[in-house]
Amino acid sequence: MRRSPLTIALLAVVLLALGGGATAFAIMDKTVRLDVDGQHLSVRTFAGNVAGVLRKAHLAVGPHDAVAPDLSAPVHDGSQVVVRHGRPVTVTVNGHARQVWVTALSVDDALDQLGLRSDGEWLSASRSLSIPRQGLSFTVRLPQHVSVLVDGRRLTTDTTAPDVRTLLRDLKVRTGKLDRLSVPLSLYPTTGLVVTVDRVSQKMVSESVVVPFRTVTAKSSALYVGESKVTRYGSPGVRVNTYRLMWKNHKLVRRVLVSSVIRVKSVPQHVEVGTRAKPRYSPTADGLNWAALAQCESGGNPRSVSSDGRFRGLYQFTIGTWQGVGGSGDPIDASSSEQTYRAQILYRRSGDSPWPTCGHYLYT
Repeated sequence: MRRSPLTIALLAVVLLALGGGATAFAIMDKTVRLDVDGQHLSVRTFAGNVAGVLRKAHLAVGPHDAVAPDLSAPVHDGSQVVVRHGRPVTVTVNGHARQVWVTALSVDDALDQLGLRSDGEWLSASRSLSIPRQGLSFTVRLPQHVSVLVDGRRLTTDTTAPDVRTLLRDLKVRTGKLDRLSVPLSLYPTTGLVVTVDRVSQKMVSESVVVPFRTVTAKSSALYVGESKVTRYGSPGVRVNTYRLMWKNHKLVRRVLVSSVIRVKSVPQHVEVGTRAKPRYSPTADGLNWAALAQCESGGNPRSVSSDGRFRGLYQFTIGTWQGVGGSGDPIDASSSEQTYRAQILYRRSGDSPWPTCGHYLYT
C-alpha cells in the first residue's frame, strides 16, 4: 500500500521523538559513588544534585554532619559524594574537660580537627582508635615546661605528668616526711611552674630560693603587632639559704642564717615582639545576617569574653576554633571585620552548627 508524503513525514517525526526520549533517559540516569564514614557504595539515580542523591540513598544529614560537595552541588555520572557523620567527643585537655562535635573517624584525625596536635603529647587512647557514632571520651596532656629546684640543683623538663607527685617521681626526686614543697603534690604542672623542694632536718635546714630570670626582648618583622614568641626559655636561678635551728621542748626557739649562696645562675628568657602591621580582612557579602548572630552571641561586642573565659569575641570563638580557621592570638584582639571573616570560613566548613543557640539568626 502506498503512503502519501504527508503520512511519511508524520511517521518520521514520531520516530525522531521516540529516539530523543530514549537518549534523554540515558543522559538523566547516572551512577554516583558515596563514601559514608569510609564505607563505599554506588547509587543509581536521576537526581540532579547531591541532596537528591542522599534522598535516593535514604541518608539523612544532621547539623553536625559534613557533606562534600555541598547539598546543592550538581552531580553527573561517576560523581563522588563524601558524607561524614558528626560524633560527640568529650576531650579533657590539661585537666579541663569539654564536649565538642567532630567528623573525624579516628582519634588521630580528631586531634587535627581540634587543633591539639603537639610533639610529645600524652593520650589516654590509641591514635588509631575509631570514633563510633555515639561518641568517645579521651584525655590529652600537652607537654608543659617546668622547673624543679632541689638539693642545690635546677631540673628543667618538658612533662606530661598529671600532677607534681608524678613529675617528681619521673625526675627521680624523693621527698621525706619533713621536706617542704612550694606547691601541693596534687597540683597539675603547667608551663612556667617552678617547684621548690626544701629539705628539712632537725638541726640544719636548707631552703632553695628562686632567683627570677630577666626577659630580653627583640623586635621582629616576622610577627604581627601584639604577637610575641619565646625563642629561648628563661630558667630561674637557685639561691640556697642555710639556717641553724635550735629546738627546746619540741619548740623552735632560735633560727640563725648560716650561709646564703647562689648555686645556679638564672638564664635570661629571649622573646621576639612583633612589629608587622596586622592584615585587614574583608568579609564577603554572602547574604547572611552576621550582625544578628553577633548580637545574639556577644551583644555585638568584639571584645566580649564568657564568664568562664572559654568563648571570646563577636562570635564567641574558642582559642582552638579561632586557630583552626587561620586566626592567631586572641580573637578579642582582632578587628570586627577579621572576626566576621573567620566566622564565614567556619560557616563554610561546618554550617551554623558552631552556634547551636544563635545560628538561626543568620537567616533572618
